[in-house]
Amino acid sequence: MKLTYERRSRWTGYLFISPWILGALGLLIFPVVFSLMLSFSDLVNVTSYKMDWVGFQNFIKAFREDVNYIPLLVSAVKMVLIRLPLITIFALIVGIILSKKIAFRGFFRMVFFLPVVLGSGMVMEQLLGQGLNNELMEMVRKLILTPGVQLYLGNNIVDMVSVFLANITLVMWKSGVQILLILGGIQSISPSLYESAKIDSATEWEMFWKITLPMLTPILLITIVYTIVDSFADSTNQIIEYISQVMFEGSDFEYAAAMGWIYFTVIILFVAIVYVCLTPAVRNVSEN
Repeated sequence: MKLTYERRSRWTGYLFISPWILGALGLLIFPVVFSLMLSFSDLVNVTSYKMDWVGFQNFIKAFREDVNYIPLLVSAVKMVLIRLPLITIFALIVGIILSKKIAFRGFFRMVFFLPVVLGSGMVMEQLLGQGLNNELMEMVRKLILTPGVQLYLGNNIVDMVSVFLANITLVMWKSGVQILLILGGIQSISPSLYESAKIDSATEWEMFWKITLPMLTPILLITIVYTIVDSFADSTNQIIEYISQVMFEGSDFEYAAAMGWIYFTVIILFVAIVYVCLTPAVRNVSEN
């Protein structure tokens, strides 16, 4: 049977992702299944993997007995809720600017993507550990939020600005992949759409809302999902460090597994909510 172009493209995609699928089956399936079993059990013997079934006891411990886990979980959720819109909006703005014909465009693209290449979790952790972010933001905060400005704005606005300034360094550092995705999405939009809009005397603002943003909806969905996962797995996330401490320092493997699965469930819920909210818009773009 002769393969159509769509089927050939589909099988080509499967061929490219086959190494990842084989690696996932060979290296991830057993740890995932074992950690799920471990979260519902009491590990009697580490070497022989002997476990006694205890049901939801480890999960109940996380919610009722552990005084550290829930506050850390809430803090992680708040961090994602703050960084997600900041990173998405910043990446969208920078992506649109870099898609224009500006001087040194290639250089600026390299600058924004360079942290992705150099800034591994360990590098970022060392920079933040030395207080680089706090020192820079304290300097900016003194220049912007003078005593007179603070008195005029009020405590609530000042707190919001302070939270924004505290996260701006991480936002710029964590936006490289998102900028690249949005830039690729903008370049995939047909120039004829913009030419037709200009003939109809449309402004840049109108073209953004009527053409760029709707056509970027599928890419924005990928960008938002990536940002959610990346933020929850960030090296500055204290809950991941806490789970590691319980596992390796406290040797409480089953309880650490239960906390990990709770955390994983929260991430899946976030992704599911975003997917449900944006899928109709993505489907609308695909149909049109």
